Amino acid sequence: MLGSIGFVLCAVALFLFYDFLLRAARALARDRGENLSFLLADDIIRRLFSILRWPGGFRYEPDGGPPPDLPERFLVVANHQSLLDIIVVMSYFGSCRAVRLVSKRELGRFIPLVSLVLRIQGHALISRKGEAKQAMDELARFARFCARRGVDPVIFPEGTRSRTGSVGIFHSAGVRRILEEGGSLPVLALAIDGGWKVRNIRGLLRNLRGGRYRVRTAGIYPAPAGKKEILEVLERARASISEIVDRWHAEDPGVQRA
Repeated sequence: MLGSIGFVLCAVALFLFYDFLLRAARALARDRGENLSFLLADDIIRRLFSILRWPGGFRYEPDGGPPPDLPERFLVVANHQSLLDIIVVMSYFGSCRAVRLVSKRELGRFIPLVSLVLRIQGHALISRKGEAKQAMDELARFARFCARRGVDPVIFPEGTRSRTGSVGIFHSAGVRRILEEGGSLPVLALAIDGGWKVRNIRGLLRNLRGGRYRVRTAGIYPAPAGKKEILEVLERARASISEIVDRWHAEDPGVQRA
């Protein structure tokens, strides 16, 4: 328990310090904020995983890393378990420069460093309170932005975090909007597991010791054309991700659920 509390205190201190650095840099030279945000985000990702190993051996395990023959650009669809999934995805693809994510609008406010980085770098911030037009407009902007920058969009089609680690229903509207506005893209399915165990303080205290965050590419699918193909690819992606996550859970049945 003391180790978990120590991790929380160290993480909060890091986020507050880096948030101060980024705000100070933007005040002095606003055009440098984006480049500094990449440097700070990459650095804090590395430090967080190091701190996670310190109190209880919590491990980050990217299973082999991304395939070597990745398309030039692609859309990432992943299951969703915790706020840490954001930094896990960034780390998996080598740098936060490589990807932009669809996140809920609330993350764009009041979270040290995270909120500022999401806004500066052009990540999508979507309301989950029924404002469908705002969500679709933001996704359209996001898709065009990613196309201009040559970066890979990332979306969590479940729309919410799994409380048990099991993979929920994949919703297609956001995926369709990104593919319609951002150009035809292959789809990479990414399986993630471990975040549900540490998604809150209770889970952190129970599962930090000996826990792990696993990540694996579950499949790469050719760029779908039209609504029917998008739905088919999304269902195949979900099935592949779910198969991997279920297998991981079967290998580790004794872990207490948060």
